[in-house]
Amino acid sequence: MSKINKVAIFGMGKSGKSAVELAKKMKQDLYAINRGPVESWYESEKLDSLIESCSCYSEDDFAEHFHKMDEIVVSPGIPTTHPALKQAVAKGVKILSEIEYAYREVRDIPVIAITGSNGKTTTTTMIAEALKKAGKKVFCGGNIGVPYCDLPISGEKVDFAVIEVSSFQLETIHEFHPHIGLILNIVPNHSERYDAVHDYARAKFNMLKNMTSEDHLILGLENAYLKDIEKSLPQKDFFSKGHLPESFTKIFSFKDAKVKGEHNEANFYAAYKVLELLEINNLQKLFQQFINEFPGVSHRLEYVLTKNNLNLYNDAKSTNVEATITAIKAFKDSQDDFYLIMGGKLRNESDRFLDSLMPFKKQIKMIFTIGEVTDRLYEELKGEFKVEKGQDLKTVFNYAKTHNLQGNLVFSPSFPSFDQFKNYVDRGEKFKAWAREIFGA
Repeated sequence: MSKINKVAIFGMGKSGKSAVELAKKMKQDLYAINRGPVESWYESEKLDSLIESCSCYSEDDFAEHFHKMDEIVVSPGIPTTHPALKQAVAKGVKILSEIEYAYREVRDIPVIAITGSNGKTTTTTMIAEALKKAGKKVFCGGNIGVPYCDLPISGEKVDFAVIEVSSFQLETIHEFHPHIGLILNIVPNHSERYDAVHDYARAKFNMLKNMTSEDHLILGLENAYLKDIEKSLPQKDFFSKGHLPESFTKIFSFKDAKVKGEHNEANFYAAYKVLELLEINNLQKLFQQFINEFPGVSHRLEYVLTKNNLNLYNDAKSTNVEATITAIKAFKDSQDDFYLIMGGKLRNESDRFLDSLMPFKKQIKMIFTIGEVTDRLYEELKGEFKVEKGQDLKTVFNYAKTHNLQGNLVFSPSFPSFDQFKNYVDRGEKFKAWAREIFGA
């Protein structure tokens, strides 16, 4: 185990709390840091036991102590440009993500790491579930909602660690070493954190930092910055949504798949390549069964209910317009009316959506705008689309019920969730709960 003395865990979200538990297991000199006075943490039951078991400080109270640490484990939402972190780095303090912190304690377990702007949660889940179907013991975690630190805390021995990693987490890795890495795509995202898309791409490419010529990299061609990594060491396989190799499309059928769309076929291909590289036995038969059985992922174009010929779909994980376009395209062959719910927290004043949505003008019957961007989005789109200011999900549901809408009502927000919800999971769960409440299903 690591021989580090003073460790600060900055940010008490799910990954931060797990990092605290790992630090306690390693008997490190531990400091837990969070925003707001420590007394206010008691408002969250999940922080009660933490407060009682280690040294806790508010961010402001600890500001003059960050630079005295050996290491600082930062939650994904805290940028490395934070003034206290910059001061600490200047004093030689190492900043690392929870992903890095966990990896050092379980480096003997082979890592399959997945990143990308869109599709990474679905693909991560596909890989993990397909490996389980093949009889392998798998830990599935990371940005998908299960902290990587949970693995060394448990002490469980597994065959593979399948880890979803975000650009935020990859900014602060040092030794993290995937044996198989997947970069599914790079499209504009997180403009609130990165001044340029290229900066965002570079953070994603940090995954390759410790990969060698014995490792494998699976790359989606929806990526304008592939030249940046063409000379990197890992062996490379490429794929493109809608243009998958015949060696895959002629072998496998998607007619009985529960998840639809070209994007999911591409995700299946990426998962298949991983199992092929791992030389899984009887792969063709196993993977066709897997395609037919895989139910999809919560909050990623998830079917919710049908009431009076209106089908509701929850795509709450969509935080950029590319994800929303992928959702729209999944219904391109449907003859039913298509209604879209968009909106959330404003990310950047420069965000515009009209040009991206125009190719689907004939397909989209109506757009409902919700959240902080309700009025802004309405003004941008009203000249070309029929747009209704929904403000919030309950209002949209009541409108749909009152006006007897029929067809497909798809919630694919394109924006972050933090205006009206705790996170995208909360947003998706509320969508499902309110839909069942209002439509009586």
